[in-house]
Amino acid sequence: MIRRLAGLVLLAALTLVPPAAAAEAPKPFRIYMALWRGWEEAAQGFKDYFANQNIPVELIVRNAAQDKSKLPEFVAEVKRLKPDLVFTWGTTVSQEMLGVIGKVDPARHITDIPAVFAIVSQPIEAGLVPSLASSGRNITGATYLASMETQVNLIQSWRRFRHLGMVYNPLEANSLVAIHELEALGRSVGFTLTALPADLADGKPVPASIAAKVAALKAAGVDILYIPPDTFLNVHRDLLTGAALEQRLPSYAAAENPVVTSKAMFGGIYRYYTVGQLTAYKAEQILVHGKAPSAVAIDPPRRLSIIVNMPVVRALEFYPPMKLLGLAEVVDPAGAK
Repeated sequence: MIRRLAGLVLLAALTLVPPAAAAEAPKPFRIYMALWRGWEEAAQGFKDYFANQNIPVELIVRNAAQDKSKLPEFVAEVKRLKPDLVFTWGTTVSQEMLGVIGKVDPARHITDIPAVFAIVSQPIEAGLVPSLASSGRNITGATYLASMETQVNLIQSWRRFRHLGMVYNPLEANSLVAIHELEALGRSVGFTLTALPADLADGKPVPASIAAKVAALKAAGVDILYIPPDTFLNVHRDLLTGAALEQRLPSYAAAENPVVTSKAMFGGIYRYYTVGQLTAYKAEQILVHGKAPSAVAIDPPRRLSIIVNMPVVRALEFYPPMKLLGLAEVVDPAGAK
């Protein structure tokens, strides 16, 4: 009887002590995501990467909704919450929250928490990093824009041009950088650029001015419209690409939305979703493998996608050479079986 009682006590004790295999699940990494225009493909790619790699994360998502005045509030919240990592979406968010070289202020910017940025077209020109090989700072990230030389070569492979046109938001840093690069490249390659700013009212670009700018470019003899990576133009992409189509002006887009979801004729782009996944991979190097952000290079995805909007091609009767078409992804809802 005593032996049996002792055995029951021992059995009860064993059931109360969890086995080593049932150890607590690893604590998730806390990541603060500061977005500029809401949840989209890059943010989804970032999130999905961790799920696919079985890396537990807790995402704290904030959306500035294109309101720059919210970004100091985000910085203050990051300093209060002290997450493991910060994700910044876009040039404006990254500049305002992380600071630019030579003007970083620990009181106004995030400096003591590692950060990764995504959808920044020109990290060096934006002042975020001195080199793509190393930021020299507590940040790294992924680029999403093909080099301007690659873009111009792609346009030339469709049809040689002498006069490039562009409508832009004069308040958008990415567009100003694009103008500078295109002008410099035009001088060396042999084309001219006419860039017309959208009208401003109350300190904001006016969407209603877009169509008139496109008409003015057509009247100036522009061969093709270049659409830069610009949030204002992305939001109003139907106005811009619709005006180009009405003027029978072929258009090339540096980012995916004007081609995939609107009426730009074609583009050479890195998919936002893929950029988000690449950014998450860089975050993994920091969080899981203990790398310093400055030791993680800044680069784009490996594969550039050439997207051709076939309904626009047919409407303009401006067909690409077969060699280029053979390399492209074709958007053609009407041609789907």
